[in-house]
Amino acid sequence: MSQSKSVEPASVHSRILVPQRYNRQPVISRLVSRYGLTVNIKAASLTSENDSDGWFDLELSGNPQKLTNSLSYLQGLGVNLLQLAIANQIQPNQHTLPFPNSASKLSPKDSVWLTNKWQEQFQQWISQGQTNRLRLQLCILKSYYQEPVISELVSRYGLTVNITSAILQPDTQDDGWFDLDLWGTTKQLYSSLSYLEKLGLPIWLDLSSVYNDVYDGLRLC
Repeated sequence: MSQSKSVEPASVHSRILVPQRYNRQPVISRLVSRYGLTVNIKAASLTSENDSDGWFDLELSGNPQKLTNSLSYLQGLGVNLLQLAIANQIQPNQHTLPFPNSASKLSPKDSVWLTNKWQEQFQQWISQGQTNRLRLQLCILKSYYQEPVISELVSRYGLTVNITSAILQPDTQDDGWFDLDLWGTTKQLYSSLSYLEKLGLPIWLDLSSVYNDVYDGLRLC
């Protein structure tokens, strides 16, 4: 009986430009859920207030064939692969695309208060009758730049994660900020927030509206 050979995982760096029409689509989340990849966001710039395209610098790791399929998926969507390289073999060029103004973001100095506040906010969310969709703002501390935190929300907790706004600058002393739209069961959402709390990452839940709208007919898979 022949034994199947194990396939060594591969890694690539890719800078992707996401068209504005896909700003409400969980494109990066699907790279994890559909193709089983680990996705680490190395830098990002995406604003929800205007019609400009967003961009992400990604480090993708996983099965080589699934990596190839995932890149074909991105190209099929019309997502531009501005730069593609085998991980750790070349140095990425300096970023020339502008980052959004982060003046309206929450200050990282409130991280302890935010980390302890989310459970009270979560109970408010439940009291509103919400069971599937949760919006939040997540601060990625600079010490976690090398960790695939958002990818873990998909692979470990089975959530669908849409990034609606992002600012993450490479090689700086600044923290990164992500506005996330999460889809999952109440248990999945609570567990994922507990995971973020254990990491010590500040979380601010958006309870400004009742989220019982249909998510653009999106199939959550």
